[in-house]
Amino acid sequence: MHKLTGYATVAISTLLLANAAMAGAHKSGEGKSKKQIGQYSGFEGNEAELGSAVIAAIAGVANNKGEKHDFSGREKEVGLAISKMIKTLNSNSAYQHEMNDALVKMTLEFIQHAKNMGDIEGIARKDAMTQLPMLSRVGKIIESTGRKELALVAITDQTTCFFQLAGEVERGPGYVRYRAPYGHVLTQTRRMGMHDLTEQEIHEKWTKTHIEVWSELVGVKMQISDWQDDGMVTLSIPELTEAMAANAG
Repeated sequence: MHKLTGYATVAISTLLLANAAMAGAHKSGEGKSKKQIGQYSGFEGNEAELGSAVIAAIAGVANNKGEKHDFSGREKEVGLAISKMIKTLNSNSAYQHEMNDALVKMTLEFIQHAKNMGDIEGIARKDAMTQLPMLSRVGKIIESTGRKELALVAITDQTTCFFQLAGEVERGPGYVRYRAPYGHVLTQTRRMGMHDLTEQEIHEKWTKTHIEVWSELVGVKMQISDWQDDGMVTLSIPELTEAMAANAG
């Protein structure tokens, strides 16, 4: 296993100590924590230094030392991103926020609006069509190369709309498996009366509709599993998974 470079370890440790010191400043003389309004990373004004330490850490542990792991010159940008992560993961007064929290809420608001309009599937089709330019290009590549597995790559790894929304994703020959991203937030927003959607309803009317449209756009038959109580969703290309099963047999 790779280890952090000495520089990165020292830099991150120093910044974390500074963060802890700033957090301690919110305590009263009696040692009790005051009610804090707002979320703060503790690195406000020091994002470039934080980014420098993180960039060094990435370089120290990366298997691939290529340009995709070289963020030199982007110290502040990286620091701001990590600062947002710290604030998000420390946001737990109402419930534990996750990194996709804002995107999930915005998506739920859109789906709830579609439900209130009485046309979840129709609006889902229109939303799915926003991927037309990208999926049309991928469809042409698939047609010329025969690489149908690119259909799954296009709707998962090609677009931030998926990989910023979904958490951990399992990938294999001809399939992608992940947990539906809405349940954690939906539990809270239903409790607060913000939404009356269910995960199963979203899966059957929103997610499945998107996959149907995207299959048409990319020219490859993709399949999505029926709703499961554990929230796990499997996207697959039946032609590929069946071929893999036949070869294995």
